[in-house]
Formats: sequence, C-alpha cells, structure tokens
Amino acid sequence: MFKSKTGILIFFLLGIWLCLCLCWTGNAAASPRYSIKFATVPPEGSTWIKHLRTIDKDIRKKSSGQLGFRIYAGGIAGDELDVLKKIRIGQIHSTAFSGVGFGQILPMVRVLDLPFLFRNNKEIDLVHRKLRDFFSRAFRKKGFELLGWAEVGNVHLFSKKPIRSVNDFSGLKVWTWSGDPIAKETFSAMGVNPIPLAITDVTTAINTGMIDTVYAPPLGALALQWHSSMNYMTALPFVHSTGAALISLKYLNKLPDNLSGLLVGTFNRSMNDLTLILRKQNKKAVEVIKNCGIKIIPAPSGDALEQFYSIHGQVARKLTGKIYPKDVLDSVYEILKRPH
Repeated sequence: MFKSKTGILIFFLLGIWLCLCLCWTGNAAASPRYSIKFATVPPEGSTWIKHLRTIDKDIRKKSSGQLGFRIYAGGIAGDELDVLKKIRIGQIHSTAFSGVGFGQILPMVRVLDLPFLFRNNKEIDLVHRKLRDFFSRAFRKKGFELLGWAEVGNVHLFSKKPIRSVNDFSGLKVWTWSGDPIAKETFSAMGVNPIPLAITDVTTAINTGMIDTVYAPPLGALALQWHSSMNYMTALPFVHSTGAALISLKYLNKLPDNLSGLLVGTFNRSMNDLTLILRKQNKKAVEVIKNCGIKIIPAPSGDALEQFYSIHGQVARKLTGKIYPKDVLDSVYEILKRPH
C-alpha cells in the first residue's frame, strides 16, 4: 500500500512538473525575457516583415526563448519620424529606417541618398562595404547601433503623366516625404515645388488629387498600392534609397553580452540576404506593375540623360556643408572613382 501511494505521488508530482515546464516553454516563446519592440513602415505580409519574422524565429531558437521581437508593422507606430521620437523615450527599441529616419539621427549618411549617385548594384555594395565601419562609429556616438544596411532599393517615379526629361516635371503635383531635404532639393532643382506629406498620408493625397506623382521602389509601390492610381513608371532610377536597421544603444547595452552578440551577428548576416532577395523581387515587381497596365517609360539617353545626371551635381553641391561635410562626399566619389 505504501509503495503504491508513493508511486502515485511521484507520478502526480512529475505531472505537475511537466505541465509547469510546458507552460514555461510556451510563455518563453510568446514572451521572451528580452522583447525588442521593433517598428517599421513596411506592411504586414511584405518581404521585409516576412524576413524580420524569420530573424525573430531564428533568434528565439538560438537564445532558447530569451530574446525576440515584438513587431509593429505597417506604420501603426507612426511614420519614421514618429518612431524615432518613440525610440528616444524608450517606447520603441529598434527599427528599419530609410534615409528620412536615420537622417534625423546622423544627417551625413544621407550622402548615400543623393539623386543619380549610383549607376549599378556593384557601386552600391562597394560604397556600403567601404564606409560601414565609419558610419557605425558615427551612429554609436548618437546612441544607436547599426545592425546592418537594410536596402530599400532603387526608387522610381510613378506618375499620371509621362516623364521623359527634366522639363516634363513642369506642372506636376509631386509628393515629397515630409522632413526629407534631399528629395525637396532634388525636385526644386527640377523646377518643381513639391508637396511635403508623411508617407502615411500619400494614398489619401493621391485619391483626392492633391498629388499626381510619387516615388518608391517597385516593390514598395506594390505593397502600398500606389501603382494602382498611376499610369507611368520611369525606368531610370531616381535615387538608390539606403536603409539601415538600428537599435537603441541604451536598450542594447541592457542585454547580456551573449544575447547582444547573437542579435548583432544574426541581423548583419540576414540584412545581406534580404538585400539580394529584395533586388530579385523588385525586378519581379516591375513585371507585375507592367502587367497591371502601367507603361514603363524607357531610360533616356543622350542630352536628356545628361540633364538628369546634372541634377546630381547641383543637389550635391547645394547640400555640402548642410547635411554632410565635403570630405564625406569626397570619400564616396573616391570609392566610385568619380571626379570631384
């Protein structure tokens, strides 16, 4: 009788222990000890968010459920300037910014967003690689860790009317991201007085006729459904938009060394993979856009192309000393073997 009761007791205690272990494991998966609040503009279901969820799954597994992300997608935490404010007060810990957002932290990085700067992916990758350490150190001084370049991609113009030359901008109602001095200066050099709006207000502005021309990577235009209201897309990239995945150093320094190392290492590798994926998907997105009835305006040549390229020089000179120092711009030109 004693042995039987002892066996039942042991079995009962083992059952309780097993249930507690299962409950702890489930809670760890759902609510890691260190939960990084990550906010970004790309919508749920986009390539960016799918990749981020893959990173989250990988980090949770490698950290045994100690570290993970809580993701706020689709601008629900606001646009990039709103997110930056929330990071600074500790409501959000990490984000993926385009130039508009990280330009508020470290303006000189916007040198990479100058119009018509890059001519191909090889040039983009070379500059990013050569200047990575330089910009990483500069971000740290501003209280952020650069987790990796998070490419936004080549940005194209989408419009109601065809744009084949700089002169075609006359009379267009062009959107510019509020708080983006490079886009504003670029359109001004093209003879346009752009209409500044938060990215979350663009769809409404298109529908009401406030604007008739926008810019985005093809994949972004599809995800935001901007293409559905436009008739034309320019084949010539307007700019290459550099993105950056950043995390608050204040939060990163709270993590144990093994978890911070895991986070930084995983993100860096994953961002390189994401860049290759996005480049392929942007090519596919152009085909989808074309099949939707959008006419692709071929890249200009001759004088018309040189007219666009001359915009780069005008904007670069005008913003030197205001957004980035001359030596940073010169470093980019040296890497690209361009005259300066």
